[in-house]
Amino acid sequence: MDDRKTPATDTVANTEDEDWVDRLVPGCVPRDFAEPTPELTERVACGLRRLTDEAK
Repeated sequence: MDDRKTPATDTVANTEDEDWVDRLVPGCVPRDFAEPTPELTERVACGLRRLTDEAK
């Protein structure tokens, strides 16, 4: 029987903390979500249509 335990890292040991995910994500990643504008949605749709047309 193997009595060894996996060593707990700081991240694993503190998963009970409410901010443990924030420590995993780099600071440059935005934490707020902005609702996409209709213009952005249309630009994305056009780009996706163009990609699918080029793939045919």
